[in-house]
Amino acid sequence: MNNMELGPIRPPSEAESMMLRVTRGCHWNKCYFCDLYKQYKFSRRGIEEIEADLIEAAASPFSKRYTTCFLQDGDAFVLKTEYLVQILSAIHKYLPNIKNVTTYSRADSIARKSSNELKQLKEAGITHLYCGMETGSDTILSMINKGFDSEIVVEGGCKAKEVGFVLSEFTLFGIGGRELAEENAVETARVLNIIKPDYIRVHATGLKPSSQMWKYVTNKELTLQTEEEIVEEQKLLLQRLNTMNSYYMNEHIVNLLLEVRGNLQREKEKMLRIVDEYLDLPQAEKELFNIGRRLNIMFTLNDLQNKSKREQSLAGLNKIRSNNPKLDLAYICNYVRQTQI
Repeated sequence: MNNMELGPIRPPSEAESMMLRVTRGCHWNKCYFCDLYKQYKFSRRGIEEIEADLIEAAASPFSKRYTTCFLQDGDAFVLKTEYLVQILSAIHKYLPNIKNVTTYSRADSIARKSSNELKQLKEAGITHLYCGMETGSDTILSMINKGFDSEIVVEGGCKAKEVGFVLSEFTLFGIGGRELAEENAVETARVLNIIKPDYIRVHATGLKPSSQMWKYVTNKELTLQTEEEIVEEQKLLLQRLNTMNSYYMNEHIVNLLLEVRGNLQREKEKMLRIVDEYLDLPQAEKELFNIGRRLNIMFTLNDLQNKSKREQSLAGLNKIRSNNPKLDLAYICNYVRQTQI
């Protein structure tokens, strides 16, 4: 499978899936916070190219281990329905072991398809959609140049759920800065409570200095939040989310509290207790854990009880402070997060 063309990213949850690139890049590619696809001119891959990859995958001794195929790149649903069905048919022809086909999809691309088209795609084999709503705030959606508003987020999400797709919604903490943190949490909860996605996948924002968003920082229109402030934003989101049958998860390494995950119906209070455990730490302990996480030394709050990890984290913190005594730790932590995206 060495000659198969691959895109730049996939969701963490698709680590065991076979990758199949169906487009190159992102057709929108204008979000101010994202540069994942800036190097690619958007194009649709031809069916001959896709079938060649499938033939190579089928010939691999590893082919039978795959039961899920993830369609790359940024939004497979921008493709015409009949072409997607053609791709799905080819997947099942060459790889009959594939039971689930998953993909990224923008909310506006879902909303543009009719219910009949969505049902057709579901019947043809697509089972799980990953949607980057980012936020429920119209102010922030406009600020980040997402290309749609919260009404479209709701329309796309609800249409996906009505047809029976498994739906994951990605949200971003810190994307509105300190100025819009409360609005981000409150409005994102409002939208999620309407959609009731199967998975709520929360991510802490890492703003890249090369991005359009960084201009908001340099122009003092957006203030980077501390790790503690981002956790406070997460607490407000959790408090505002209904106790619905959705799985809430900090799944990505950019997140501070990886252990905050669970079903909102059964484990919401447990998640809030973990958040409060962090917020109740003395300031010095918070800083130690923040740096320990960003240096990938600590991964859960229990690691604060590990002597070796404490010593390593303290050495890292002291080195940062000795080299840059006036450096804001919010900038350090943002810098590390943006390198992990």
